Amino acid sequence: MSMASRSYDTWASRAVCIAAGARDGLRTAQFFVRLLSGAEDWGRSPAAAASVGPPARTYFFSPLVSRLASMADRFMTWTVDCWIALVIPEWRKLPSPFNHGMLNEVSQAIRADSFVANPLFNTYFYRAAIHILHRYRLPPFLVLEHRVDAARRRLAEPTIGETVSKTDFLALALIDLVEAAPVARAGELKSPGSPAAGVDANVSIFAIACVALLFAEEGKPSEELDEDQFFAVVGALIGPRLDAMAEMISRRDAAGLARELAEIKEMY
Repeated sequence: MSMASRSYDTWASRAVCIAAGARDGLRTAQFFVRLLSGAEDWGRSPAAAASVGPPARTYFFSPLVSRLASMADRFMTWTVDCWIALVIPEWRKLPSPFNHGMLNEVSQAIRADSFVANPLFNTYFYRAAIHILHRYRLPPFLVLEHRVDAARRRLAEPTIGETVSKTDFLALALIDLVEAAPVARAGELKSPGSPAAGVDANVSIFAIACVALLFAEEGKPSEELDEDQFFAVVGALIGPRLDAMAEMISRRDAAGLARELAEIKEMY
């Protein structure tokens, strides 16, 4: 699989990064607005916040801040939804890992610089992170697109050279994605027994996204599974291996990680 690329330090590449950063600025603002929308429960125990009865102590400003933040969140969501519907209706669609040859397309997309439409590499890993977070974590959470693009541009450097297999590419992609840390805030785990428990959120989320590509590269494996269900299956399969993968990523052991990915593929 060729990884040869033109220089990553081009005007187009910088423009893509600037556009992603602008979108991330809006996402960050909305993330903090959503945090403020829970201000009514600040200072209360989780049990009291979850109860239907009135709180033991009444606050004046926190309910006001919560209501104003909720209104701002609804307005921001409505504005973004309208803009996407009018300009780019497919913007939020997750590129399905079940598409035949999807892994090849994602690997080739590290060389694409589009100011209007994100390269497929960015789109897949950003959307996959959102879907996986929804399955394992409680909102609000924050994923930064420009950090995904930073990993893409790192993979596009000419010094990367040639990779000889799909597992080699995914190992390099996983290392760079985890180091870029696109998941800035992951939210609380829905269940302490989930595969993501005890492992850095960037490791678990992008390991699941990478292995899903590896498993589904030849097409949809089952008519009964949609993408979200498939991510859950992948998470359950690789859960016992996440600690070992995290240790290899911390050492930037691409060769060992590629072997681990090849062994995981043999399980499926």
